[in-house]
Amino acid sequence: MKLNLDNYVLKLSNFIDKKTCEEILKEIKKLKWEEHFFYDVQENKNINVSGEKELEFAYTKSMNTEILMKKIWEALNEYVVKKHNFKWFLGWKGYSYVKFNKYSKNKEMALHCDHIHSLFPGEPKGIPILSIVGVLNENYTGGDFIMFKNKKIKLLQGDVIVFPSNFLFPHKVTEVKSGERFSFVSWAY
Repeated sequence: MKLNLDNYVLKLSNFIDKKTCEEILKEIKKLKWEEHFFYDVQENKNINVSGEKELEFAYTKSMNTEILMKKIWEALNEYVVKKHNFKWFLGWKGYSYVKFNKYSKNKEMALHCDHIHSLFPGEPKGIPILSIVGVLNENYTGGDFIMFKNKKIKLLQGDVIVFPSNFLFPHKVTEVKSGERFSFVSWAY
């Protein structure tokens, strides 16, 4: 077992091909976007942590997102089987349908971890054990993915990152300075 937390973050460069990213972008730009929120377990309600700076999110199901779902499974397999091959970890029950995030100018995501009970809508539900995040475009400035308070992880179009969803892996996305940043996220449970 490795003691450095960086060993449990897997970045897969160019994991989603450019053509698929572009097709997904065309599709999701037409979606109705909703204001993002975090669920406050103690208060038992949704809260907006970043105020007017909070990003937006949307869900959709299409042929392109089905392709993306297959790639997410491949990323999970890469993480669990090829990178770590934990003898005691027999896999995951499932993973959530992809959620898309849109960061317009001046939007961000506050520091958080993903180990929560009400992470995604519909059935089935589960408590996340692994987070899968990918970036769909590069034509923006700012919007840096930060882990562990100050470690910047450069994510380009088609890059995917997989990491544990627990409290040891806090992360955020800094404010977008220009353009729009589009990404996706899924969670294995």
